[in-house]
Amino acid sequence: MRPLNLGETLDASIKIVRARWRTLAAVMLVVALPLQILQVLVTASTTDVYQAGSSFSTGGSSKTTYSDQGAYVAGQLVIFVLAILGNLLGTVACYRAIADTYLERPTSARASLQYAMGRLGPMLWLTLLLGLGLILGFLAFVIPAIWLAVAWSVTYPVLLVEDVRGVAALKRSFALVKDHWWATFGRVAVAYILVLVVTAVASSVIVAVPLLAVDDTSFGALLLSNLGSLIVTLLTTPFLAAVITLVYFDLRVRKEGFDLALLAERMGGAPAAGPAPAPERGHASGAGGPRDAFGNPVAASPPARPATSPEPPPSGGWAPPVAPQPQRPPSPDE
Repeated sequence: MRPLNLGETLDASIKIVRARWRTLAAVMLVVALPLQILQVLVTASTTDVYQAGSSFSTGGSSKTTYSDQGAYVAGQLVIFVLAILGNLLGTVACYRAIADTYLERPTSARASLQYAMGRLGPMLWLTLLLGLGLILGFLAFVIPAIWLAVAWSVTYPVLLVEDVRGVAALKRSFALVKDHWWATFGRVAVAYILVLVVTAVASSVIVAVPLLAVDDTSFGALLLSNLGSLIVTLLTTPFLAAVITLVYFDLRVRKEGFDLALLAERMGGAPAAGPAPAPERGHASGAGGPRDAFGNPVAASPPARPATSPEPPPSGGWAPPVAPQPQRPPSPDE
């Protein structure tokens, strides 16, 4: 498996999202749709007049008035907490589905969500650590926060693929990105710029334009606003997860020469085949086999592939798996 450049990373990410769009859309709908419905119900029941699309209006002041402002604030706080949990759950499930697709493993929305639910606790703890570190970076005049955000950009795939948790996951991400900070920054920055463009276009088409024909204080405008948020989530979350996942795999290929077949085995929980090799330079070995500088196990390299095995597809470093063709039974005359 060869390293990917910026264009190949984005191209492969789009290919993966297109190849598994049903699975990814199902994952996000299961997580995001209930939250949007709850948002509509809370807002409709606690406001007399609601101004939708206020970010597109030029009138200045909001027209929103509340029938019960205390209930509105409490409801929004509950929705905010649920949205954090839901977004984390959906993102982790997307990571799993995308990793399975890239490694050519079978995947489904149900399996991905179950996988995410089983790791929600460690993901929450990791999110708290990551957020605290970035807040401290922003307090140190922003630049350290940008640097740390890139250095820790593959923290979630580290936890999901290698089962490295907490501070060790942050250190592992830092070690992978080290010496490739600018390349990682370029790919992540371009991905977020594309997401901002898609968000602006989708919001304008789905929300701003219809609001020209619909009263922005009506219930229909409220529905349009939340529909726009749902569609933007369906489009952007899987794409960002795909880019981050591919950046993680690419960093492992560049720095460790890691084989995707072995990654697939580790994600499935199967032990690596063959005897464990001697630890790489800079790695310490222990009772459980070779370990890296942070004490994490280093997987053994897989045995050499047979000469007849097909080469990985060169275009973009990844192509959707091709289903095997059925074999025609021989006829009696053959």
